[in-house]
Amino acid sequence: MKDENRDIDLWSQIKEGDVLAYHKLYDRYIDMLFTFGMQYTNDDALVQDAIHDIFVDLHRYRNTISLDVVVKSYLFKSLQNNIFKKLKSQTKIVSLDILAEGNYKTESAEDDLIISETAFTRNAGLAFALSSLTKKQRYALHLRFSEDLSYEEISSTLEISLESCRTLIYRSLRELRGKL
Repeated sequence: MKDENRDIDLWSQIKEGDVLAYHKLYDRYIDMLFTFGMQYTNDDALVQDAIHDIFVDLHRYRNTISLDVVVKSYLFKSLQNNIFKKLKSQTKIVSLDILAEGNYKTESAEDDLIISETAFTRNAGLAFALSSLTKKQRYALHLRFSEDLSYEEISSTLEISLESCRTLIYRSLRELRGKL
């Protein structure tokens, strides 16, 4: 109850335009919001952008925000919505890239919708499956597939043996396949 009162005080100060209140609210929730956001995607830059968008919007619309909110719930729900919007827009970009390359020809707008929904569902499933991996597993997969590092470079980065590195990546992929 004490935390809720503190949040309500910060919220009302934000409504009045108090910049220090923004900083306090941000500092209070940034770690929790980041951890929460990483449950939906392993893209930490996307999560950070989504969090920052919440606080930018909070500043932009401070005059119209309601004082009758549960601040923590508002922030978490806003983050979830922002992440889904960003993931959906990325999916549309991927679908449009496929169409632009001529790899897929559509007959109608319905086909386009089916493509984008399928890609979104696939990406959301992958994001969910990735979130179930440990941080070390996600990091190893990121180094292997996003950074295109060799097993030797990954083992050096993670400070584990080469065989442990191969096993870590193999088990991570096997776990992903099982969840997908």
